[in-house]
Amino acid sequence: MAQARPGTRDPRPPAPLLLLLLLLLGGSALALPSGTAPSDPLGACASDPCAPGTECQATENGGYTCGPLEPRGCASQPCHHGALCVPQGPDPSGFRCYCVPGFQGPRCELDIDECASRPCHHGATCHNLADRYECHCPLGYAGVTCEAEVDECASAPCLHGGSCLDGLGSYRCVCAPGFGGASCQLDLDECQSQPCVHGGVCHDLVNGFRCDCADTGYEGARCEQEVLECASAPCAHNASCLEGLGNFRCLCWPGYSGERCEVDEDECAVGPCQHGGQCLQRSDPSLYGGIQAAFPGAFSFRHAAGFLCRCPPGFEGDDCGVDVDECASRPCLSGGLCQDLPNGFQCHCSDGYTGLTCQEDVDECLSEPCLHGGTCEDTVAGYICWCPEAWGGRDCSVQLTGCQGHTCPLAATCIPTFQSGVHSYACRCPPGTHGPFCGQNTTFSVVAGNPVQASVPAGGSLSLALRFRTTIPAGALATLSDTQGSLELALVEATLQATLWSHGNNVCILRLLDLPLNDGHWHQVEVMLRLGVLEMRLWHEGCPAHLCVASSPVALPPTASPAPKPAGFCSMQLGGVAFTGCLQDVHVDGHLLLPEDLGENVLLGCGRQEQCQPPPCAHAGVCVDLWTHFRCDCPRPYSGPTCADEAPAATFGLGGTLSSASFLLDQLPGPNLTMSFLLRTRERAGLLLQLANDSVAGLTVFLREGQIRAEVLGSPALVLPGRWDDGLRHLVTLSFGPDQLQGLGQQVHVGGRLLPADAQPWGGPFRGCIQDLRLNSLHLPFFPPLLENSSLPSMPGSRQSWNLTMGCVSEDTCSPQPCLNGGTCLVSWNDFHCACPANFTGPTCAQQLWCPGQPCLPPATCEEVPDGFVCVAEATFREGPPAEFSGHNASSERALSGLSLAFRTRDPEAGLLRAADTPDTVCLPVLPEECSLNVTCLSGGPCERGPQGANCSCQESFAGQRCQIPCEANPCLNGGTCRTAGGVYECICSASFSGQFCEVVKGLSLPLPFPLLEVAVPAACACLLLLLLGLLSGILAARKRRQSEGTYSPSQQEVAGARLEMDSVLKVPPEERLI
Repeated sequence: MAQARPGTRDPRPPAPLLLLLLLLLGGSALALPSGTAPSDPLGACASDPCAPGTECQATENGGYTCGPLEPRGCASQPCHHGALCVPQGPDPSGFRCYCVPGFQGPRCELDIDECASRPCHHGATCHNLADRYECHCPLGYAGVTCEAEVDECASAPCLHGGSCLDGLGSYRCVCAPGFGGASCQLDLDECQSQPCVHGGVCHDLVNGFRCDCADTGYEGARCEQEVLECASAPCAHNASCLEGLGNFRCLCWPGYSGERCEVDEDECAVGPCQHGGQCLQRSDPSLYGGIQAAFPGAFSFRHAAGFLCRCPPGFEGDDCGVDVDECASRPCLSGGLCQDLPNGFQCHCSDGYTGLTCQEDVDECLSEPCLHGGTCEDTVAGYICWCPEAWGGRDCSVQLTGCQGHTCPLAATCIPTFQSGVHSYACRCPPGTHGPFCGQNTTFSVVAGNPVQASVPAGGSLSLALRFRTTIPAGALATLSDTQGSLELALVEATLQATLWSHGNNVCILRLLDLPLNDGHWHQVEVMLRLGVLEMRLWHEGCPAHLCVASSPVALPPTASPAPKPAGFCSMQLGGVAFTGCLQDVHVDGHLLLPEDLGENVLLGCGRQEQCQPPPCAHAGVCVDLWTHFRCDCPRPYSGPTCADEAPAATFGLGGTLSSASFLLDQLPGPNLTMSFLLRTRERAGLLLQLANDSVAGLTVFLREGQIRAEVLGSPALVLPGRWDDGLRHLVTLSFGPDQLQGLGQQVHVGGRLLPADAQPWGGPFRGCIQDLRLNSLHLPFFPPLLENSSLPSMPGSRQSWNLTMGCVSEDTCSPQPCLNGGTCLVSWNDFHCACPANFTGPTCAQQLWCPGQPCLPPATCEEVPDGFVCVAEATFREGPPAEFSGHNASSERALSGLSLAFRTRDPEAGLLRAADTPDTVCLPVLPEECSLNVTCLSGGPCERGPQGANCSCQESFAGQRCQIPCEANPCLNGGTCRTAGGVYECICSASFSGQFCEVVKGLSLPLPFPLLEVAVPAACACLLLLLLGLLSGILAARKRRQSEGTYSPSQQEVAGARLEMDSVLKVPPEERLI
């Protein structure tokens, strides 16, 4: 059994107490003041002189007074079920019933059925009670509304690790192996089946058993196997075991003994190794394998007998009895002499060398022999000083004066010299010149296909140095060869590459990447092979310190020499099949090659004409300078020597016609296929291209939802990213490998098929433009080639087309005229654009712009809004009337989800915004006020925190935001007038009444039957009045608590719709009851 709201409190006062209060209040109204007597009912009031709605009361002097009628509507107790009856209205018999929770109706005669909303779940029975309900749940469910399923497994009923499966009102146990029963409480006996044989004793275990095979002669899980003595491998050191009747015998390997071969005989016990050698037994497995193994191979018991002597340095032999000659290996280097010593040697080194084996070259430069900033270079048993320009001699101690009065040309540099005590000079010539006075020209030109051949003397080293200038990206610059190998210097992809060949194999390749050198400028390079290292140097502005160096050690084959060394001359080739350009200052092994000594195919100087100036390529083609001619790299769809030839475009579906083209190829493309074409369309779907045979399409390219898709037979469609239906021209490229193409066919259909229905699976016939269609290098033209387009290759095969229009032609999208309000229509290829007047906008100039007419007066600015405009301005308010706005769409009855405004002020209290529709108002402060912070309630009213901030609950007879206004509720009775004085109030009573609230009737002097009533009756009335006020306050508080608990009854405000007023003051909102 569940109750609907077990925690709900009943705010109703006891019905008998309310009735008692009403009776006491009625009785107090009939009590007479002190000194009065009952008036004569047939006296002055007999003629009923008072106006309707009042009653007559006789005075002691024979007169009468007219007073308001006492309400009598609640006298008959019309309200049911303990409801509170309150008189109401001008009619004395009027009343209003305030129902206790759970009842409704004008007289609270209707019991609210809390079960009407079917709050109980899972078939539970709902019982309606006063202001609540109870749910009787079926088996397996619980909760206030039977919403929770009872978990029968919560008490863990399954024992011994069993798993519990919850059911509806029941449970089931899945037991762990070895247990059974409804709750897994039974331990299963696995020994009942007598699993142990041959007399074995069975011991029951959890989910198993154990067989004790002791003294049976058997073993195994069930004692089923006979015991074999050799099965336990009783023999040590891999000895063989011979099975016997209840026993065994071990056959030992040589070097082992004992009943079980457990003894390893120690061959090193007698100390067989001489001169302190270390004896190692062959039976030690740790001495086999690994980096420091004493014995080769793996350990074997077959060869475990014996020993090995590890001899100390200087001795050898089986027992270390032989003295070793250390000089036999010739340990002394660089011509040093070796002297044999006991267990060692001593090297006597040649001049310039030192070290244990004479391996170190003595560095004579450590003593810094070079003067005046000279650089010392160490040599064998000596040194060389590289002196500054002004100094010479062995130690740079001689000041050079040879350049005084020199005759070198202006472009050359004078280098002073000092040899054999004589001062002289030499001219350092600029690039391209040579000779004592730089009078010889070293520059010459080489043409592709006509290399320059020469023979040069063979030197002791291999080096090649030159300067070159070209615009060719690839080609051999120079090749130096002999019978053993060659050294080649070439341009590969515009970068330098040096290759060393030996007996037909390249043994070293050097490259300087990321430095293109085919820019038409001079570049200096040097390649040399020295001390087993191949090194290439390039002087270039893009290199660190203007010098790039690449080097690599060279591993020559054993039969090759460190460098080509022919008997007399080496073969030299300058240029080759591809290189065209200029060379100068060519040095081979330090020897300069002059143009006049080179023979044929040499053109002196380096004269040439710039090939790409002025630019010869049309249609944004890129000109490539090839030194003696040029090449134009043309963008699609252009071709020809100067990109002047254009492949004509074909328009498909112009004017709604059905268009297509078909090609029959002589042979299948492949094995790789690259398909490319230019596409322009605004259609989202359509067949672009298809490779097929008569019945099956091997490859289909089509548009779907603006994306290009490629469908290969037997594979899912590939989707190209992006949108292709924007009306712009796009280059489409698709590449396929051999494993992606199966059964392509030789028929190519473009834009559709001969029958339109055949293209429907791929979006129907295509509408738009296709241009420059290519399959690999094969061009498929839509129209016969024109004479001036002879550069386009002809197609091997046949071609057919239907309803194609030459060129990329647009539909007439401005017919009929789509632009409104005087707009001008402009065709933009299968679309249009409207040039609108100044006061209209939109795709068709249909939207009017208001702000161009400047409707707002300065300084306001105009802003366009839907269906109109607004004027935006700032305003400053001082003392004076506020700004008022009104309009048909300013109603506050609509849902108000937010309000924002910007303001600046120093006033602590001020009205910012007030929106009103009817007198029903709710006031919201811009900033919520806090009790005791910036709110103080006057006249003793308590401050309460509410959802809209601080709120003052004023005492009776006071009102206002801070309870600062007395008399607003008019507490004076019997027609008394309320008057304020000094922040307090007082009642000015009529002639017939007196008292603080004008509640005492004056003029009657008869004594009461009981003198105590003169005090008791007014005191009782006052107490009952205070008690009634307290109960009413409690009822109001209970009704406020019903905002979060109790039954839900929509208030009048919720039915009629709340209205909103914003002001700078906060008022209590209308009372509301919520769930």
